[in-house]
Amino acid sequence: MAHVFTYGTLEIPEVMEAVTGRAWASAEARAKGYAKFLLKGRIYPGMTAVQGAICSGRIYYHIDQRTLDILDAFEDEVYIRKRIEVEVAEDRFLQAYAYLIPPQDRECLTSTPWKPDEFMTRHLVRYLEACKIFHRDVSGRPLLQPEG
Repeated sequence: MAHVFTYGTLEIPEVMEAVTGRAWASAEARAKGYAKFLLKGRIYPGMTAVQGAICSGRIYYHIDQRTLDILDAFEDEVYIRKRIEVEVAEDRFLQAYAYLIPPQDRECLTSTPWKPDEFMTRHLVRYLEACKIFHRDVSGRPLLQPEG
């Protein structure tokens, strides 16, 4: 079991449930040393290391391997899953997986911060439907094991 830090669409509990097929215990969290920006040509963000920045998000607790596999399949190929430290309460830190944009791929990010309110107003309904379709599709077939 692992914890997963989310900072974009998956930080919305309804999206996480649509993608994974179940609700998860979660809490607000922050990742120091990271910032999120819109991905070029996308409606969702990527998070990358930025000295002095703090990225707000949500941590989901006790994620099983099958769900990690589903999240790996869901995430765009530009992300890497990496374990980072996140703050879940004042001076309480946990290790959690996060999907990051590696420094060498920083050019795929814009300089525009992601605006969750705008996403929820303009895109959430359609996005949730797409996530539910994704879950139905991925649930009906075996997942590939990641290399390495």
